Order: sequence, then structure tokens, then C-alpha cells
Amino acid sequence: MVLRRLIYVVVLLLQVLIANAQQNPNEIVVKSGAPVTLRVNNPDGNFTYQWYRAGRAMPGETRPVLIVTVTGEYQVLAINQGNCASDLSDVFSVRFINSDLQVVKKSEAKHVGPNETFEYYITARNNGNSDNRDIVVTDRLPTTLRFMGVDRSAAVYEEGVITWNIPSLAVGQEEMLTVKVQGKVEGYVVNTASIQSNGDLPDLVPENNTSTDTKRIIGNIKVPNVITPNGDGKNDVLKVDGIELYKENTIAIFNRWGNEVFRSQGGYQNNWDGNGLSEGTYFYVLKLVSRDGVSSSKTGYITLLRDK
Repeated sequence: MVLRRLIYVVVLLLQVLIANAQQNPNEIVVKSGAPVTLRVNNPDGNFTYQWYRAGRAMPGETRPVLIVTVTGEYQVLAINQGNCASDLSDVFSVRFINSDLQVVKKSEAKHVGPNETFEYYITARNNGNSDNRDIVVTDRLPTTLRFMGVDRSAAVYEEGVITWNIPSLAVGQEEMLTVKVQGKVEGYVVNTASIQSNGDLPDLVPENNTSTDTKRIIGNIKVPNVITPNGDGKNDVLKVDGIELYKENTIAIFNRWGNEVFRSQGGYQNNWDGNGLSEGTYFYVLKLVSRDGVSSSKTGYITLLRDK
């Protein structure tokens, strides 16, 4: 027992190298990527050592120095030439911290046309294992969008760029910004939000530091004059562009003798393929009711071709 106490007191005093000690000297917190070196103070060549992590012996780790790259709780004991082991040393808790900031940008699901207001939702989240500070989210709006406003005073718009400053995000915390815009012209609008921190923690998942959204700005009603339902995935059905902007619609299709061959049940689902009908020219009547309750109609001819 005298030998065991002597080994414990003289040998098993640990030193920590390449680490930032916290208020608790037995807790070491460092940035990911910077290994921590633990070593026995004044090691004796007559002894061997065994390192432990989470109370389990670490295979092959029998030197007085241990290079730590994994978060955990570490201890060491000394073994003399007579195979007599000391008590385990105090626990040294090593924690590697990192940043994993994520941004997600999504547009409102509703259908919109030019000069109609819709919203983007930008979510910033801290997926890392340490609180993060001085976070900046930026979003450069394309010229086809008109900025209408944001719901947070910490976000400003200047020269086409939204800059959102977030003082801090705790582990697992998320914040959301709502941006109101209008599409100026019909077509697809693609834009990207990005997130970064002014801190010096390494970000382990840079792939989620940006998020891109694609939003369709729907134009006026357009009805094709030819469909070719041959299964090639092109013009197989009668697709009416812009029909999504109307709260009500019906379509009726007639053959050349004036007989009705198709009528949509409720809103037309862009699914008529002329099933069971011969090639030829057909006449349609499309009736529409706008979101404001204004009724209108559109008529024309459709040619059905199967061998194209």
C-alpha cells in the first residue's frame, strides 16, 4: 500500500499541453482539429502506464503521454515492475467544440403571378456542440424580385442584399426571418441565402451554409394548340399554364360535330390526354374565376396527334 500511495502522489500528476483550461482545471475545452496532449508529470522509466477513457482501458495506450482527439473523460494509472498498479488518477474531461451553422430558405407554397406578394422563410440553426455568436445571414435578391419588407429589425435591406445579424444561437436553437417580395415578371426565380459566423470555430458541415430556393412566378393563361400523347413525356397532356392563379375553373372539349368528349369535374388538373379519341382537331371552352371573383372564358382549338 505504501508503494501504491507513492506512485499515486508522485507520478500521477497530469499536465495538459496544447489546451485551453477552463475555470475547472480538470475540464479542457478546445476547438475541433486541435489535439490535446495529456502526460504524466515526472514520469518514471521504471513504470508503465495505462490510459482510460470513460472508465475503459485504451488498448495500446501505455506511454506516459496521450494525444487526445476524441471528446471524453480520461484517466491514467501507473504499474511498477512488480505489476503493482496505482489508483486511477483524477478524471480529465476533454471536450472538442465546433460550429455547424445551417441556413434553410423556402418560399411560400401559394401560387403567385407578377406583382403579387409572397413570402420567403429563412431559418438559421445551430447544429454544432457549442453556442455560436456574431452570426450573419445574407441573401442577395435577384433583379426579378421587388423587396417589400422583413419582420425583424435586425435584418436590413440595402442595394439588393438582405443582411440579418444574429447576436447568438445556443446549441440546437433556431431563428426565422420572414421576407416579403414580389416577382416582377413571369418565370422561375432562383436565389440563395448564406450563413456564417465571425467566430473562429471550425464549421464541420460547410455544405449547409447555403440554401437555394426556386420559385415560379406564373404568367397569363396559355393553352397549347397541339398535344401528342405518345408516352414520350412531352406534350402528352393538355397543360394549361397559369390555371393555378384562378380559384375556380372548368374546361369542356368538343369534337368537330359539337359533341362534348370531355368535361373536367371541378378544377381542371392538367390531365386530359385524349384517351379513346381519334386524331383530329377539337374545340375547347375554358371558364375561369379569378381570386377576386371575376369570371372570364377562353376558347380555341386543339389538334390531337398520336404519332409525333
